[in-house]
Amino acid sequence: MRIQPDGGLRRTMPLLVLTILSCNGSQNLNQETKDCDPPVAVAGEDQSLSLGALAILDGSTSTDCDTDGDGVAELSYAWSIESVPVGSTIDDTRIVPNSDDPAKATLQPDIAGTYVVSLLVSDAEEQLSEPDIIIITVASTNSAPVADCGGNQAGAQGVRVDMDGSASFDPEGSALSYNWTLSSAPTCSALITDSVYNGQSPTAAIVPDCEGVFVVGLVVSDGDAWSPPSFCSINVAGTNQVPVADAGVNTTLSPCSSSTAELNGFGSYDPEGSALTWRWSVLSVPRGSAVTDTSLSNTSIANPTFRWDVPGDYTFQLQVTDGTGWSSPDVVILSFQDERDNHPPQANAGADVSISTSTDCTTASYVVTCEDCPEEDVDVDGSASIDAQDGDELDFTWRDPSGELIIASPTAPITTVTLPSAPSSLTANVRSWQLELTVEDCADDDTDQTTITYTCTGAVN
Repeated sequence: MRIQPDGGLRRTMPLLVLTILSCNGSQNLNQETKDCDPPVAVAGEDQSLSLGALAILDGSTSTDCDTDGDGVAELSYAWSIESVPVGSTIDDTRIVPNSDDPAKATLQPDIAGTYVVSLLVSDAEEQLSEPDIIIITVASTNSAPVADCGGNQAGAQGVRVDMDGSASFDPEGSALSYNWTLSSAPTCSALITDSVYNGQSPTAAIVPDCEGVFVVGLVVSDGDAWSPPSFCSINVAGTNQVPVADAGVNTTLSPCSSSTAELNGFGSYDPEGSALTWRWSVLSVPRGSAVTDTSLSNTSIANPTFRWDVPGDYTFQLQVTDGTGWSSPDVVILSFQDERDNHPPQANAGADVSISTSTDCTTASYVVTCEDCPEEDVDVDGSASIDAQDGDELDFTWRDPSGELIIASPTAPITTVTLPSAPSSLTANVRSWQLELTVEDCADDDTDQTTITYTCTGAVN
């Protein structure tokens, strides 16, 4: 080895001495082969994975100078982890080399986030490359947990009521944290959320301080996401039976739905038949939405309306009162799909149509004269067209590319088409047209065709 001007090491090939004989004797020539630079590490392209997927590390495109002339560069590979997301327990020992290919290895990320992995290579002369890095981005596939507050209960003033949220669960099996709240209490009560005992554990309790309905709420977290709330009522002894709120059915609406949506609390009732008063509120809206309680047309009626502004899930809560006690809250979710999630409709122009007619012909001096084929009306039916996945209303458009047909109602699903007249003869005159039907929802369309065949033959009477 020799020292480069910059102080580094530089490998050279052995000095080759040639002896050339000539008529004047022998002559020595010194020829030095090419120098070799240190190897170059190539860690591969950055990767994006879902949590649970295996990262494949591949440094096989790393390069080295071929010192022995056999066309093969011999390299050693050293992978190491430079950084991991907060909370990860990954270290260099989790990188598993490939026993069949030393240039490759695998890594199993343990949480979502960004991992930085570096590669160093060295050659047979122990020259070391500069490090090269690869960034591995791992996306979370986490599903929100589900809270379960254990069901409605009856209670008595001054007697402890225990609540059990242990049926709550996380789809991925993660450990849960709990948060109990006192969502509502009778006007006679002085209890607040801080009055809930063990409010951060699976089981909690309250001691009602008066008659009426107390509503407790439970949310749980898996460390990444909070669940929607679960509400349970505690009916503390009294002569009045509390009403029951019904906020309607969770519904997914297509991108073609009206921008004005209506809530439906008409399923609410009072066991004693008392008149109800409704109280709606907005629990959550998609990111970027401006919808709030004030966006509802009237929070005190059974069916307020609102205008949704961005696709996503809108969650509403309903409570009703009979004038004496309030119901437990009920929750409904209206999901408005993004236009990119729209499914196209399927056009169905109906079965092909064939009609036949005959005309009168006469002969005179061996000349046959036939009446013209008359105009004929046929019906075409596109009512079997559907939007099977979204259920959107469809717009219909019938079109005759030939321009010869008269379409009575071009935008109706079923319409009458008038076929033109034409000369006839003793030989059958067969004409055909392709009629097109296009159906559209608010974002996509589809086209189908039906064939109309008209056969007209003259006959001598």
